[in-house]
Amino acid sequence: MMKTLFTASTLLASALALSACQSTPTKQSVPDEAQPVLKSQIMTTDGSNKHIGDMFLRPVAGGVQVFGKLQGLTPGATVAMHIHETGSCADMGKAAGGHFNPYHKLHGNPMGAENHAGDLPNLTADANGVASMNFVKKDISVAMQGDNSVYRRAFIVHGGVDDYVSQPAGNAGARIACGIIEKY
Repeated sequence: MMKTLFTASTLLASALALSACQSTPTKQSVPDEAQPVLKSQIMTTDGSNKHIGDMFLRPVAGGVQVFGKLQGLTPGATVAMHIHETGSCADMGKAAGGHFNPYHKLHGNPMGAENHAGDLPNLTADANGVASMNFVKKDISVAMQGDNSVYRRAFIVHGGVDDYVSQPAGNAGARIACGIIEKY
């Protein structure tokens, strides 16, 4: 009887020890909502393919946060950046096509009522040639598919300022850099 009680106690202790070893969800194993979902490495289109920055996208209340930095710009220069419809940087960025515009709206100020889904604010470089973006864009999605998804589309940096008025693209100048939007 004593031997049976000892064996039962040993089995119970072993079972408890093994159950303590099972993995349980922790804060570290749960995806961090602050982490970007999509990213883009921005490279020059002049043939040198120089990496000039990174852009990131993540869902937030009110839309998708587009954030990141560009470097190597002319100090004090203001440039335009847009999301374009095709995820290709070939032919000096021309293969990216026009602005991403799934709702067939007119080009405009990204903070106004009428604008393309791909319209973003102009960026102004600081004294070191660095420009930052931190903007929440409505009407786009970081989903892997869907009409308003920006996955596998392209960021284009233009050499000039977007006037937010000229159609169809704001008269922003040459395409000086490009990056395909990929999974983070």
